[in-house]
Amino acid sequence: MKIHLLMPLHSLSKVIINTSALILIVSAIHILTVLGSFDRPNSDINSINQLIELKMGTVQLIYANRYHPEELPRILATIERKLIPAELLQSSWFNTQSFNQKSNALLTHWEIIKSQIMASKYTQVENNLSNFQLSVNNLILQYQKLARKKMNLIHFIELLEFLVIACAGLFLYYYSKKQIAAPIKQLLGNIEAIKGHHFSVKFPDYKNEIGALSLGVDAMSKEIKSLIEDMQDQVKQKTIALEQANKTIEFLFLISKQLSSVKLTSPVLYDALNALANQANLTKVCLELNNGTFVNSALGCASLEPDLTRIPIIVNARPYGFLNYVAASESDHASLIESFTGIVARALYQEENSLQAQKILLMEERSIIARELHDSIAQSLSFLKIQCTLLHRQVSGQVQATQTISNIEAAVTDAYKQLRSLLSTFRLSVPESNFKEALLTMVKGLQVQTPALIVIKKFATHFYTDASQHIHLLQIIREAIINAIKHAQCSTIEISCIITDEHKVWISVIDDGMGIKDNDQNEHNYGLAIIKQRADELGATLSLNQLSKGTEVKLIFPYKNRYLIKE
Repeated sequence: MKIHLLMPLHSLSKVIINTSALILIVSAIHILTVLGSFDRPNSDINSINQLIELKMGTVQLIYANRYHPEELPRILATIERKLIPAELLQSSWFNTQSFNQKSNALLTHWEIIKSQIMASKYTQVENNLSNFQLSVNNLILQYQKLARKKMNLIHFIELLEFLVIACAGLFLYYYSKKQIAAPIKQLLGNIEAIKGHHFSVKFPDYKNEIGALSLGVDAMSKEIKSLIEDMQDQVKQKTIALEQANKTIEFLFLISKQLSSVKLTSPVLYDALNALANQANLTKVCLELNNGTFVNSALGCASLEPDLTRIPIIVNARPYGFLNYVAASESDHASLIESFTGIVARALYQEENSLQAQKILLMEERSIIARELHDSIAQSLSFLKIQCTLLHRQVSGQVQATQTISNIEAAVTDAYKQLRSLLSTFRLSVPESNFKEALLTMVKGLQVQTPALIVIKKFATHFYTDASQHIHLLQIIREAIINAIKHAQCSTIEISCIITDEHKVWISVIDDGMGIKDNDQNEHNYGLAIIKQRADELGATLSLNQLSKGTEVKLIFPYKNRYLIKE
């Protein structure tokens, strides 16, 4: 930051220095004046006192001349010894020519008196002493007047010096108050305002050092204001960028959580594409998978657009398809879209692994059930058939026993046929892990066992299951169909699977047979117990309802599939 300070038209420092110098000079003159005139009053007082002594000596001379003339020489010697008239009568200052002439005349007159005393001319001495006394009185008065003039002059000079110092001090006080204190106070207030980020302040405009300093602070304030505004803009931009990044991360987290927690279906991908279009400001977007599936968004497919952008969906070097989109404008959401395709690729990969695991579980359970049935029940039924044949030979000729054995043999033969059919059903390969496809395959296998028509009446388009639900539901439906085939004597068996508005799944198997009675429930309670056990494992409610014609087996459980929340 560069601040260009203008040279002031007048300098505060020069004014203060010159005024202070003037005060020092006048003070020095005053001190010298005081020191020079310090002895003058004492000198004048001593001179006046000596003149008074001279006057008193003159009085003594007059008295001695009248009454004790013999004392005159001694008194004269005493006066001469104490006083030096020649020094008393010298004067300087002012125009004292006449005063000095009188003083010289007085000295001459003193010499005459002294000679007359020495000549013992007492009559002349008395006359001269009287005149001399009058002259001394007159000189004392003039000397006093001269001393007062001197003191008045000294007082005037001192007063003049005091006035000069006082004026200089007052000038310096008011000048400093107006030109220094007030601007500095205003400048300090402005600095405090600037510290509080209030930059709309008025700086003092003086053509001196304060003005130059104010100009510099004003320039600094403007530059600080500019810097703060720039920083605020940068912080605002960074905040917007961070908020956008946070929304992007939150969006990707929700998409990742959604695609990894539910079965990857077209509706789920449809909602995910709509969320991506809203987040990345896309006009069209769709998924083009390698299996020939197209999943469009609500905005339409971008595959036929000339300005589309294609991003491959690849995970572990395996391609699954492309994400095609058209942006509304040149956007900076390329990284978001790439991250989205990565999440979709991982979800497809996980879905593929899940399907494979589900197929393996189905095949394993089917193999286990078929093996157990073959190893236990099938062998037992074969043994019973052999025993019935032997028993039939042993009771030959007993009509009633032979009839009973024939019924038992027929029942065992029928059970054996049903078991073989059941084993064929379990050993049937069901490559589809999709629940509807697996249900159709199972129905096809059961249809050959009965003349009744088995149909799927209603099936929710978006119903999908996980591996555990898949197995339990198929076994429950199969058991219900077999019960209807065996006991209902029906002509039609209808299977329905719907999803209610409360996100619950209703699965029902309805036959138009003769219905089930209480004794039938007790007789076949083992099959119903198996259905009830599987329903409990699903967390479902199982009900067996007698209809006006036929029976309904209904299974109700909550649908755990969740969709993306649309903004």
